Amino acid sequence: MSLAAVVAMSLAEIFGNVNFKMFAESNHGRHLIGGVFGYIAVMYFLVQSFMGANMLWVGAMWEGMITVIGSLVAYFILGERFSHPVQYAGLALGLLAMLMVHYGGKH
Repeated sequence: MSLAAVVAMSLAEIFGNVNFKMFAESNHGRHLIGGVFGYIAVMYFLVQSFMGANMLWVGAMWEGMITVIGSLVAYFILGERFSHPVQYAGLALGLLAMLMVHYGGKH
């Protein structure tokens, strides 16, 4: 259950982030509301995550998922790019760190 809650929390945060970015660019109120609702969902799923795992595991997995999934959304949906190839290697290390934390033992 914890992994599912962390995935849901990460997706909610990405939804909120994309809406806040769109609000910053367009000043449309619906994007502000979408961003706020995204972050309300983050808080709900954060509590759900803590019901099944400790803060150390939840925090590491959450940051890893935001890094990897958020970057994929920024790259493929928003069309954003890094300016240097070493930055992409950093994303790969973020994915590796997340996998190591998840498979490193009981959480």
